Amino acid sequence: MKALIIAAGRGSSFRGKAPRSHKTLIPVSGLTVIERIVAACPQVDELVIVTGYQAEKLESELRKILNGKLEFTFIHNPDWERSNGISVLAAREALCKEDAFLLTMSDHVYEPALVELLTAGPPKPGEALLAVDRNLDDCFDLAEATKVRISSDGRIEKIGKALNDFNAVDTGVFYCTPAIFDALAESASGGGESLSDGVRVLCSKGAMGYRDVTGCMWQDVDETGSLAEANKRLWHLVEKPRDGVVSRLVNRKISGFITRRICSWGVRPNHVTLFNLFLSALAACLMAAGHLLAGGIAAQLYSIVDGVDGELARLKHQGSWFGGWLDNLTDRLCDWMLICGAAWSTTSLGAEAQTAWILMSAALISNIWYWTAMDSLLVSGVLRSNKTPRGRLAAVEKWFYERGMVFGITHDSYILILAAGVALGQPLATLSLLIVLEILWWAVKLIQAQNTQPSEQYAKFMAHESTQATQAAELAAN
Repeated sequence: MKALIIAAGRGSSFRGKAPRSHKTLIPVSGLTVIERIVAACPQVDELVIVTGYQAEKLESELRKILNGKLEFTFIHNPDWERSNGISVLAAREALCKEDAFLLTMSDHVYEPALVELLTAGPPKPGEALLAVDRNLDDCFDLAEATKVRISSDGRIEKIGKALNDFNAVDTGVFYCTPAIFDALAESASGGGESLSDGVRVLCSKGAMGYRDVTGCMWQDVDETGSLAEANKRLWHLVEKPRDGVVSRLVNRKISGFITRRICSWGVRPNHVTLFNLFLSALAACLMAAGHLLAGGIAAQLYSIVDGVDGELARLKHQGSWFGGWLDNLTDRLCDWMLICGAAWSTTSLGAEAQTAWILMSAALISNIWYWTAMDSLLVSGVLRSNKTPRGRLAAVEKWFYERGMVFGITHDSYILILAAGVALGQPLATLSLLIVLEILWWAVKLIQAQNTQPSEQYAKFMAHESTQATQAAELAAN
């Protein structure tokens, strides 16, 4: 699929406060607007970019950003000072043979879900579709927004910034057929040179449809206030819907602050993951050397920073299977180093080395067994029904779940208990407590899982596995 991006204007609404020469180059939470547009449109394999103001400089910057990511073509509009409909018309020859293509402004950021909804089905020949948002209360600057009036038959009746009777707003993203060029040419011949003028021509012919993307994140970035709002909305978009209790109440508040400050740097999620390995090693060494307070503080700092790599990956679209694997591996290695450091710290309090070794072995075995068992239970749980388990524990878990928290011996709570216990000078009691808690929590979750009704999907899977095993046994017998 091709996408047409209109990037010909001056971007003067920043009044000289723009961080870059053009709005599409403005960084929003670590990525430029153009990079966020590309990330939101994974189905697009070629960009057609119309330039005008400072075209050579803009094109040079865009080449650096886009090279190797997808194909792109620049079209210069010498009449860029005229309305944006003229810039769309400048791309007519490049896109006139396409069945359908995306059309987006160069100063809008939005999430992939918006594009998925818009492109769920192609527009009919001779028509165009506009992504609209019906949640007017959530529009950042409704006075400046392009308003839309939607009819009861699923068509757009009217569009314009000055509309008084409207029930949606324009998000700046279209799914068009080449009919948009004919409509723009017709409107331009009568003096209407804006994209909205062309849309009005399609409206008059009953050829302007829409896709409702209410609930999807989008924001135009055309002045300093809307830039701040875009950063805010992007952050809310990438926040995890549920977290451990400690992460939700403490860790994320600090890790989020760190992430928002470093996202504009060249730091990648894997860099943070490896830094966490160093941080936990430092905490373990401090504990083992008898600096219990410093070691406990460093351990909890590791737990906080442990959230930054995931936040960066979601915020900057830099997640990967390797990053997920590395994060999971380092989490376990970091935990084991902290356990070793905490166990050995008992020697600084007068315990024998043999006691430290026994405690270390028991805590390591317990932790490895616990996470292996819980991972196995999680895999099984994915295939089970969504029916809420019964009982007091289920009621407690539901209470936390409704508030975006996961109740239990989660990674964040484990590290906080370990860090606090060591800092208070009680490593032996703390590790012993954690061993008991891991055993008890696993037993409770196992009982809960046994009392959960398997889903139809899980039942079919198990029946298939049983049939395969029976057939294999029969073949072996023959």
